[in-house]
Amino acid sequence: MLRVGTAITFKNFCSLGTPKIAQTWITGIAHGTIRNLFHTDVHFLKFFQRNRNIVNNSFFFIMGDHGPTGANIGKLRLGYHESRNPFLMVVIPSVYRNTSLHAQLRNKSYQLMTNFDLHATLLDILKLQPIANFSDIDYRDMAPLSKGSSILRKWKGSRNCRTLPIPSQHCICQYNKMEVKQQDLKMMLGKYFARQLNSHLIGENLHRKCQMQYYNQSALITKIQDGGSTLYDVAVYLSPSNGLFSAFIRRSKYGLRMSSAFTRLDTFGRQGDCLKEDPNQPLCHCIGTTTP
Repeated sequence: MLRVGTAITFKNFCSLGTPKIAQTWITGIAHGTIRNLFHTDVHFLKFFQRNRNIVNNSFFFIMGDHGPTGANIGKLRLGYHESRNPFLMVVIPSVYRNTSLHAQLRNKSYQLMTNFDLHATLLDILKLQPIANFSDIDYRDMAPLSKGSSILRKWKGSRNCRTLPIPSQHCICQYNKMEVKQQDLKMMLGKYFARQLNSHLIGENLHRKCQMQYYNQSALITKIQDGGSTLYDVAVYLSPSNGLFSAFIRRSKYGLRMSSAFTRLDTFGRQGDCLKEDPNQPLCHCIGTTTP
């Protein structure tokens, strides 16, 4: 792992002769709010200008693991979808630009892809493309090396949340959903949501650290028919955290059941400080916490 700020170290690292792969994970710049991001523009611009020759001879993947979530972006309809849409920019070596390989990347600019596809792409770069001098764009099944499809190659079949390994809570496909407006149904789904969240915390043995949450009001609930059942996309406010949470609930002749994990859509500040570094931190309103 390299530190982006250490340009000399970066340059020495890249000049040692053999191919390298490195990862830099930067989370402190703007994880809580995108307002803090832009002051780094000049820093990164100078870094890439200084290392132009290295960049022109490298594959660069600049990406996020999720879209913006801070500053209550999730409360907006567009922000609700953006939080599920990670940033991705790919820079390829200059010698391969304006080639058939480059055209494959451009063709995928508005297509749905997954982290499995990025994994397949890295394997393609490391193991397969060097043999063909990075000119092989034919479709290739990457199994058993990977579950994805390389973005440097042609793809086969339809690509949506039904055909790709994308959990419902991370799906950005815009299906023809209808908004639920019946107050009794919204309350029933909201109360079920809260009970299931509490059951999850109890199942994780966190009930001695986290307060139980209760349905407050709905933000947006939509539905879509899925075979013989109805899938509800539920976003609700819970108390006492006053947090905005979302999940999918499926309703069939057998009743209600959860169809996804829980997601926190707004900022949670210090509400979950008793669970630092725990994946359940966004869901927890710590006992003793009095501020929303």
